[in-house]
Formats: sequence, structure tokens, C-alpha cells
Amino acid sequence: MARKFKTKHSILRQKLIDEWRGLQAPEQTRSPKDISDVVSAALKSLGVSKLLSEDDVVKAWNQIMPTVITENTRPTGYRNGMIEVSVLQPSIHYTLDRQMKPEIVKKLQSLLGREKVKGIIFRVG
Repeated sequence: MARKFKTKHSILRQKLIDEWRGLQAPEQTRSPKDISDVVSAALKSLGVSKLLSEDDVVKAWNQIMPTVITENTRPTGYRNGMIEVSVLQPSIHYTLDRQMKPEIVKKLQSLLGREKVKGIIFRVG
């Protein structure tokens, strides 16, 4: 079936018929949308916008920890609400894991959200 393109004559004819009937023809095309609005709506519907990025975790880590610890540690992963942190020295690993872990989790939950941070895992390496 051949596609029919609108010509000046057909457009004027349709306008004349619409005026005579007292109706307007429905618009055939939709108004354009900004691509960022469409993409952000799609990400929200998929639940991707609620996820944390690695940059968010690193920024929060550097914000709550002293410089001595941030020089010897680095967040390396985030999966299912658990943040994985690599530690260079075993003595710092012991201090973080045994003594400071509950405080660190509370601080990260206050910055990033309680539902996004469930715990933290320290690994030497």
C-alpha cells in the first residue's frame, strides 16, 4: 500500500472541511521531547537511578575517614548493599574491621542512605 504524503492542496482541503464542520483534525505528530527527560524516566522505571555509583562511595569514604586511613585504603566494590574496601596494611585492617566497623557503617548509612548501605567488608590487598 502506497503511503500518502500531504500536499498543500490536501492540507487546505482538510482545513476547509474542518472549518465547515466546526471541528479540528487531530494532530498527526506528537510534540518533540527532550531526550534527557525520556532517558531519566526510563531509568527511574527500571530502578537504576536508585543505585549508587562507585564515585558516590569513594567520595563518601574520603569524606568520613581521616587522611591516614584514606591513604592506605580504597573502596573497590559495591554489590547488594555491601561495600568492599581494600586495605594495604594488616594493622589498619584489624583496626577498621574490629574496632571502627559499626561507626563507619552508621556514617556511610547517614550519607548514602540506610537502604543502600547494609554493611562493609574489609580485605587486605
